[in-house]
Amino acid sequence: MQTSRARLLHESLRRYLRREAWDHLDKLIDKTRDEELAMVMTSMTEEMQRSIFARLPSDTRKASVIVQMEPPFGKWVLDPLPATEAASILAEMASDDMADIIADLSEALQEAVLAILESEEAEEVETLMQYGEETAGGIMVPEFIALKADNTAQEALEMLRESADVEMVYYIYVVDEPGHLVGVLSLRKLVTARPTTRVSEIMEGDVIRVAVDTDQEEVAKLVGRYAFLAIPVVDDANVLVGVVTVDDIIEVIRDEATEDMLKMAGAGTDLIETKGVGRNVRVRFPWLLASCAGGLIAAAGMGIFEAALQQEVFFAFFLPLVLGVSGNVGTQAATVTVRALAVGQIAHADKSWEVVRREFLIGVILGVLYGVAIGGIAALFAGNPNYAIAIGLSVAAGMIISNVIGTSVPMVLDKLSIDPAVATGPILTTSVDIIGVFTYFGIVGLFAGWF
Repeated sequence: MQTSRARLLHESLRRYLRREAWDHLDKLIDKTRDEELAMVMTSMTEEMQRSIFARLPSDTRKASVIVQMEPPFGKWVLDPLPATEAASILAEMASDDMADIIADLSEALQEAVLAILESEEAEEVETLMQYGEETAGGIMVPEFIALKADNTAQEALEMLRESADVEMVYYIYVVDEPGHLVGVLSLRKLVTARPTTRVSEIMEGDVIRVAVDTDQEEVAKLVGRYAFLAIPVVDDANVLVGVVTVDDIIEVIRDEATEDMLKMAGAGTDLIETKGVGRNVRVRFPWLLASCAGGLIAAAGMGIFEAALQQEVFFAFFLPLVLGVSGNVGTQAATVTVRALAVGQIAHADKSWEVVRREFLIGVILGVLYGVAIGGIAALFAGNPNYAIAIGLSVAAGMIISNVIGTSVPMVLDKLSIDPAVATGPILTTSVDIIGVFTYFGIVGLFAGWF
């Protein structure tokens, strides 16, 4: 949705709500896609969101908007409703989405809704709710098309026509009598095969699959690596129980990227809009303590070099610049490395060393370029070319060291089974501050006799 169009829609909805121009509001809602409505509603107050939701003309549209909004929107709008009305809206959702929303509802409403839903539908939802929220079982769709190996292509097409409610029809899975997954067949192969061709003749026997307890991030990596539209999910006995579709994977990638970004900043795992002031303070406080401790150690280090500072006060002016540039370079390297680890681009030791070597060379090139530039500026201000050597070398050394630290820390944490997105930020900031101060004054001390 274009920015200008989104802004216009947002302003129009707010204006109609303020004026209570319900006829105009209803007409605008009728002309607007659910995806667009959900997008602009995210930046509105809870009261406005509830008002727009209440004006949606059908259960189908209400279900669509709930699915596309971030939690706890579903709880906000469904908890106050009678169980029959809530169940009617939930029935319009796919089973996996329904399970996620029902899990957020109050316990009393959960029980009432599950009692109202059809027995088969309720059983599917209760099964999905048993799996971990961030696992393949938690995000899978339990509806799929499964054939036997001895079915013909004509029989398969007839089954496909009768499966109107199945979300993923691009892959047809092949199972044996107990339901074990034995093959997969693309829709393209099926429609181009002769009607009498057996499924066993055109199916792919080596099926990439995931277990119900596989982490959703690992599922996303597999789908991305093989460019799948869906991936089958099996239980411990290799019985096909569902499929994870690409639309759910896109949502996983978005959520994981947001979570990693917030973790790296030490701001928790949820967007700030979904948390109160007190919880934000509790989440951020411990990580800021780590940075504070690093700053105190760095300050103590500066005390060691107090004599050098008194002798050449000029060097104090360039310390923030050296630390700032080094910190930024380290953050860039850490961000790139955490991202590479998240998508599986760094999977073995040889690749890790290759990444460290590459980042070391990048640090050298950047350090030389910035060292020459900043050192030259220092010489102009001080009128002494020797300052250019000391400060230029400090900048170069700081950038090289920070780049290597920013690359190495996430990989070491990953090897230790510690989430790099959580711990890299505080460790990197503290390390760059401490090492940067000692490196800067160490180099200045070496050249002290020249001044």
